Amino acid sequence: MKHPLRGGVALAALFLAGLTPPVLSGTAAAAPSGLPGDFNGDGYRDVAVAAPAATVSGKSWAGQVAVVYGTASGLNPAKRQLISQDTAGIPGGAEKDDEFGRTFAAADLNRDGYSDLVVGAPEEKSGSAADAGTVVIVWGSRSGLSGGTTVKNPQPLYGSYFGTSIAAADFTGDGRPDLAISAQSDTGTSSWRIRLIRGPFTTSGATGRVSSYTPGPDRPQLTAGRVSGDSKADLVVTGQKPAGDHLATAVYYKGTSDGISKAASLRTAQAAAIGDLDKDGFGDIVLGNPLDPDRDPSGSTGGKIHVVYGTSSGPSATRRVSLTQNTAGVPDSAEAGDDFGEALAIGDFDKDGYGDLAVGASGEGFGDDSHFLGSAGAITLLRGSASGLTTTRAVFLTQDSPGVPGAVEGADGFGHALLASDVDRDGRADLTAVADNENDPEGALWHLPGAAGTLYSTTASTTFGPTKVGLPARAYTAFGYHLAG
Repeated sequence: MKHPLRGGVALAALFLAGLTPPVLSGTAAAAPSGLPGDFNGDGYRDVAVAAPAATVSGKSWAGQVAVVYGTASGLNPAKRQLISQDTAGIPGGAEKDDEFGRTFAAADLNRDGYSDLVVGAPEEKSGSAADAGTVVIVWGSRSGLSGGTTVKNPQPLYGSYFGTSIAAADFTGDGRPDLAISAQSDTGTSSWRIRLIRGPFTTSGATGRVSSYTPGPDRPQLTAGRVSGDSKADLVVTGQKPAGDHLATAVYYKGTSDGISKAASLRTAQAAAIGDLDKDGFGDIVLGNPLDPDRDPSGSTGGKIHVVYGTSSGPSATRRVSLTQNTAGVPDSAEAGDDFGEALAIGDFDKDGYGDLAVGASGEGFGDDSHFLGSAGAITLLRGSASGLTTTRAVFLTQDSPGVPGAVEGADGFGHALLASDVDRDGRADLTAVADNENDPEGALWHLPGAAGTLYSTTASTTFGPTKVGLPARAYTAFGYHLAG
């Protein structure tokens, strides 16, 4: 069954509280790796898994984050910790409907060599202002994530939802990561704003200066990456067009020494990913539009992705391509409700130097009228090449694919969220994938190591559910609603 959305986010209720200390074997490297998403500095990237509907100390929807640490054999749920606002050292306290962990991002904000986790709780109450929102930095260390510092909300208003989306990157090119955070505001014709909070960040709460931008889309979702190939990260903002027409849009902001600057409007999109698909040194933007044709003016059926190639000046105005499941070489066929493009991730899964693309379609169904498994979900893997994204030797992944644990079942939602990162330090990106309704209402996560040929390992892929990281059985926690690492 599909669960309802709260404020545009699918969530419900459960039980648990406090911190499960990280269960770590051995010691971290003497010198931290400096890798993004490596919270304990041991050279293996880790994965943060959202559980924003988790119950903490009896408070429903208070929210938690499960952190699973990377090893040479991939993600190991035995090496994990749970973090909530009742965890020692984390500011605030768990409260009903905070949704701590609904959004987050990873970066080394204090430049100590350990990646930090920036966690949003957009429903957090501030004083008497309900749903003002809060953002907390949980600091990386040799022993893992420990202690936290609140990022000041520049305008803690009722319904500002500070932390609706978070991106962490060096947008100004000064070597110090910055935070871009979306929230509502009481100024201007559009109520949504992006707050750019410049680094450096300290455990005492000090930051650089703060700027505010009007993004264009409502409920803006933020994706950071280097498009133009310089030292400054750029930002792609996706969300709904204003005026309540529910159509999605995307805007490109270029990183500058003074902040970010709106530089281009892009195609219709709800999701985005940035990576170098053709190995030319420029980041390419992939936009996902999973909307059905009655809401999609482009006329696509079942979802569409748009690839906008990067240049030295930003997104190309001419080198662009769109694909659906009806495009030659793309596996399967397009059907209304597939949600192709709902989730996107770019990583070099086969270690050939070209970024590859994973596309989630959590609404994909299988079977016939007499035995139809709706919303079982699927993931399409498309290869990068010297000419860009190619459909040659594309891979169609389901829970019935060789080496993928589990089995195709209706309403699982396989491919609902995706993350590409090299967890096992073999030089190949690994794919973390979520089926949000697996073993309804629990959800589950898959670790699919990168490999030559198939782009994922048919022998080393694993799966685990929320109980493996200390969350309760048979409870809805929105496990895997968001991933970072």
